[in-house]
Amino acid sequence: MQKTTLEFPYNARTTYTAVKNLFRKSTQFSGVRCNDELFIVEARHGMWISPFSEKVKMKVSATSSTTCRVVVESSSRSILNLLNLGANKNNVSDLSDYISNEVYRLTQPGEIPMR
Repeated sequence: MQKTTLEFPYNARTTYTAVKNLFRKSTQFSGVRCNDELFIVEARHGMWISPFSEKVKMKVSATSSTTCRVVVESSSRSILNLLNLGANKNNVSDLSDYISNEVYRLTQPGEIPMR
């Protein structure tokens, strides 16, 4: 399992909404589950029956009233991923960049429908 932490200058609800919308519109992830009370988004990357798929989890937590932290975790879904050395670390790095870019883009006024 690989894990990284991102900091954002936005409140937790705004960042969670951006992350949730990002994963719902992405075609690379399937099985997206969102917990709106705990601000957690879980998704699967790769085909359902593929032994090389992975599970990703993003948890948004407030650090103050105007800032938050996003913890990104990636874990293999099967023991066969041990053969795929370092893939989760690279995937977490790429996913972190993707989340950072999209959260900044989506948190601009008028970009996210706040419900």
